[in-house]
Amino acid sequence: MSLSESSKNELATELMTAQNDRAPVRSLSERFPDLTQEQAYGIQIAATEMRIRSGSRLIGAKVGYTSGATQAQFGINEPVFGFLLDTGVCRESEAVPLDRMISPKIEPEIACLLKRDLKGPGVTVAHALAAIAGVIPALELVDSRFVDWRANAIDMTADNAGGRGLVLGGRLTAVEALDLRSVGIRLERNGRVISAGTGAAALGNPADVLAWLANKLAYFNLGLTRGQGVITGSLVKAEPIMRGDSYTAVFDRMGSVTATFK
Repeated sequence: MSLSESSKNELATELMTAQNDRAPVRSLSERFPDLTQEQAYGIQIAATEMRIRSGSRLIGAKVGYTSGATQAQFGINEPVFGFLLDTGVCRESEAVPLDRMISPKIEPEIACLLKRDLKGPGVTVAHALAAIAGVIPALELVDSRFVDWRANAIDMTADNAGGRGLVLGGRLTAVEALDLRSVGIRLERNGRVISAGTGAAALGNPADVLAWLANKLAYFNLGLTRGQGVITGSLVKAEPIMRGDSYTAVFDRMGSVTATFK
């Protein structure tokens, strides 16, 4: 199907309204079965630009579907990116209100802070590592603007890869001190360990995720800039959030991050 500029903006507005009103809509893939991944990115970028014009500030990007198992489940062969805005950042010391979301889940991730610009094509893992000022423990808040999370990879691409917000820990660790592949993580809910993983769950290496992102963004004539952050994909399966829950992700040699919900 062809997607006109006005149709793209209409769908972007529909998704933004669904989030603002906490009123999920029927998936785009059901209504427009010929919608392509590239068109879905166009919808996502249009929605992001609308939010920036409304006062939000772009602070980085996120990557999802970074495990082979998840890609196979959704019938894709690469990750999906989205954008991070300042309005989605939540303080670790303050409870996050759930009335801003529809059916939220939480994912522990390694966040990378950039000390230099990074733009593809041709970005390698070595380039990515050299661009990282340090890594920070992160908990990403994901949600779906589609009814009952009934969405495929194209839907989630249009929906900013599910990204709604994040909570960052208070410690920045130099990558020179780490092999990101072997960083261990355990996720606790209300003080009880519920899952564990390693950095290798993110495309084999979170630095590979960063390199992939820089090269993929170049296709849209976009790049990453100094001072931006990138969250590199969940290291365990996403967990649903309930009011009153407290989650802590403890990262080997990186510290921890906690998010509570009200």
